[in-house]
Amino acid sequence: MRKIIWGLVLAFSCFLPGVCSAAPQMITASGIYVMGENDSPKIAKDAARQEAMRAATEKAGVYVESYSRTQNMELSADEVKVISGAVLKVLQEKAEPELKDGVWKYTVVVTCEVDTDNIDLKSLLENRNKLEKLQQERDALKKQNEELLEKYKQAKGQEKEKIGTELESQYSLQDIFDRCARFIQQGEQRRAIFELNKVINDRKVTDSPLAYAYYLRGRAYYERNLDSEALTDFAAAETTPHNDKIYPVWRAHYYQGLIYSDREQWERAYEELHKAWEASQHQDKDIEAAMMRAKRHMQPQSSHQGRNRRPPNRNSEEQDWGKVVSDVLIGILRKEAGKW
Repeated sequence: MRKIIWGLVLAFSCFLPGVCSAAPQMITASGIYVMGENDSPKIAKDAARQEAMRAATEKAGVYVESYSRTQNMELSADEVKVISGAVLKVLQEKAEPELKDGVWKYTVVVTCEVDTDNIDLKSLLENRNKLEKLQQERDALKKQNEELLEKYKQAKGQEKEKIGTELESQYSLQDIFDRCARFIQQGEQRRAIFELNKVINDRKVTDSPLAYAYYLRGRAYYERNLDSEALTDFAAAETTPHNDKIYPVWRAHYYQGLIYSDREQWERAYEELHKAWEASQHQDKDIEAAMMRAKRHMQPQSSHQGRNRRPPNRNSEEQDWGKVVSDVLIGILRKEAGKW
């Protein structure tokens, strides 16, 4: 049974013997974007917000690392980053445009919360592989935005306008996807499904973003153990035109493989997991382990079936060999009794 224990991680000091504060820790962080010639205000705001979220995540990491020490646990830098990204909750954000010396700049301030109530850091770390995968997807989408933003800064004229239109759309969708991935990391799958329903029902969303929305909603269904709904969304993601290099829709094969493994449909599980293994360029050890497990179950199953396969009975009835042996023994005993 798949049970993921999602917790919130934060550091707090105990100031009195036996008494420890568990109140939520508030984090404020800001990001700034200085607008160039013909820059879009929306792009400026979105770029500043992404920078503010990066700063907030780093601040959360300080609390996560400190809290882990109170639990006598040492976290690697990657573990701190993954857990920080999962536990951070955005409560409020404020955008402030400002004109100074003839130059416009946007400042976005985000207020976030990190809480330690009822956490289980050990369980979080045991499930860090799933946290890491979602965090990797979030980081990949942010990196795409950063690369496109650099092109936008250098472009001019019609090229700048074209890149700007693409970047505005990408920022808007990435904000939703990032928020939904965070919901899934925090165990709030219902909220993720609600948000993704709006994206999927928006006719303006097509191709790769639509495919990724289906995939991400499938992830939320999967974590809720709604396997049929998850499989339907994963299939929709695969059949929607998409670019796996931009949006990692290929991961749908991995979760389909896990579902079929749970159902002990080992051949289908292996087929899906092998596709995921190829798409990962043989880098994902979790996929490899799941694929080899499915393969091991396939081979004994076929040989076991071969050993137990009976020859066809021409009378279409199973021969009761136990009864035959019993009757023979009874006959022998009766014959011997007659001699006496």
